[in-house]
Amino acid sequence: MDIYSIQQIAFAGLICTALLLLIALFTKLTNGLFIARFPFEFLKDMNDPRYENEKRFGNRFRIFIFKYIPPFFIGFAIILFLTYLV
Repeated sequence: MDIYSIQQIAFAGLICTALLLLIALFTKLTNGLFIARFPFEFLKDMNDPRYENEKRFGNRFRIFIFKYIPPFFIGFAIILFLTYLV
């Protein structure tokens, strides 16, 4: 495996983990309703008790992502940085 393919894998991993972290950040900002809502519907459904299960799922998703994905993000960033030093 050459340096160029390692850089591609690290870059792809960095992008994927960054997208997951971004989705988790938006889920945190919207209290768990980001995935299934457009922004204008979020304000309407924010305090509706019918969406409590969705909020719970969104918050569990956010906690899972923030707990397990940052080490992979940091690892891919370090690998990418090291490939440019060689």
